Amino acid sequence: MKLGRRGLLILVVVGLALWQFSYTIKYYKLTPEERAALPVEEFKKLRRKALNLGLDLQGGMHLILRVKAEELTPEERKDARDRALRIIENRINQFGVSEPQIMPLRDEYIVIQLPGVRDPERAKEIIQKTAQLQFRLVEESKKTWKLIEKIDSIVHAYEISTTTDTYALLPNPVLSLFERGAPERLFIKVEDTSLFNKYLRLPEVCNILPEDKEFLYSKPSERMGHKVVEVLLVNKEVLLSGDAISDARPGIGTAENPLEPRVDLDMKPWARRRWADITGANVGRRIAIILDNVVQSAPVVRERIIGGRSQITMGHAKIEDARDLALVIRAGALPAPLEIVEERTVGPTLGSDSIRAGIRAMYIGAIVVFIFMIFYYHLSGIIADIAVIINIILILAVLSLFNATLTLPGIAGLVLVVGTSVDANVLIFERIREELAAGKTLKTAISAGFSNAFRTILDANLTTLLMAVILYFFGTGPIKGFGITLSIGILANFFTAIVFTRFMLDWITSFYKVPRFLI
Repeated sequence: MKLGRRGLLILVVVGLALWQFSYTIKYYKLTPEERAALPVEEFKKLRRKALNLGLDLQGGMHLILRVKAEELTPEERKDARDRALRIIENRINQFGVSEPQIMPLRDEYIVIQLPGVRDPERAKEIIQKTAQLQFRLVEESKKTWKLIEKIDSIVHAYEISTTTDTYALLPNPVLSLFERGAPERLFIKVEDTSLFNKYLRLPEVCNILPEDKEFLYSKPSERMGHKVVEVLLVNKEVLLSGDAISDARPGIGTAENPLEPRVDLDMKPWARRRWADITGANVGRRIAIILDNVVQSAPVVRERIIGGRSQITMGHAKIEDARDLALVIRAGALPAPLEIVEERTVGPTLGSDSIRAGIRAMYIGAIVVFIFMIFYYHLSGIIADIAVIINIILILAVLSLFNATLTLPGIAGLVLVVGTSVDANVLIFERIREELAAGKTLKTAISAGFSNAFRTILDANLTTLLMAVILYFFGTGPIKGFGITLSIGILANFFTAIVFTRFMLDWITSFYKVPRFLI
């Protein structure tokens, strides 16, 4: 290939690399105020073209989850993990995490990496919710109160029979747990729910509980200076379930409070007629909207609803809670509960320290290599140093072009590339020196040096590339990041050594009279 064509090829490749890498520089130079001022579409475009930083560099969380498939039937277990994987992906995508990594691991395990997450507890709650949404009829408060009075008398008799200190017993052990003003709405302190549950498990109490009903609690709320939950006696029959919902949207404002967060539910066409029949038959009754056995809302039906719409009121919750609830409902129900078996959280400060340490190591390594190459190989060493800089630019540009993620091991791969990218040049320069020592002219020595070193460079790069590819395809997380960075580095190194270095030596020796000792 003639000098002009080779020069044009190098200019095009390096120019495209610098253009691609400019998006990364622009993105990470933006201040929070500048990011907020950018139009949404422009910011998304810039984000897509910029280099992604991994979990260990920008902070975030790493989870390994186990799908508790033992709770399912043999038929349901077959694809439980894959169904859970799809639902988790849907939830995380709606949660707004940039570049999440969600991968299957063995039979029933799932690996999740969420870079940039600043609220790990909120993320875990969204991921782990099984999201079994149900609509069930609530028993009238007066009837519920009468049942609790019967339970109270049974518990009182039980405690008398099991203790010798009768003076310390309360006359109404169950009724005393409830807030004054019952039976209109039945509230109990959160810390007393475990005691109430204990009373409900007594055999004598179980005998009087209706078989078609069960006690459930609402979400906790503040009332009279205490954190309380409402106790509701709810029919076990499910009127509608989560598969009836077509959409769920957060909003602000309810009939009771214009500032109260809410979640608006839209039903699928087949469920609208069913919902109209249910609400029409139960005007004046309460229908509980239940998520994972917790009553999210229990509004009173005022009239027959024909539009297939309903609403979950959120009380004194934050708008983020309404968004999270709507997200979980939209994403659907998990096939089985998820158990966290491993959790790691990386703070953004640690990520910033890792970036600074990695870049510092790369700078120091590059400076040492640059000085050695200039000292030992003179003009050829300067060309090799420029090749190293181009090499790094090419690697970062290709990573951002293919939307790959740079991790801390990836930075280690970059540091390694700085050291190894001069290997090919060293082989070439030593071959050229041997040819010069044999009495050949400078141009002939350069041509022979490249020809003789090519096979060795190709073999060395191919074997290293093979190992890097194996690390990428069979490794996970950090190992994968190291493999992809090393792979791109080897290919870039081959280009700079064979094409760029050869072009620079041919160009300089063609237009300038270079002393032999400078090569």
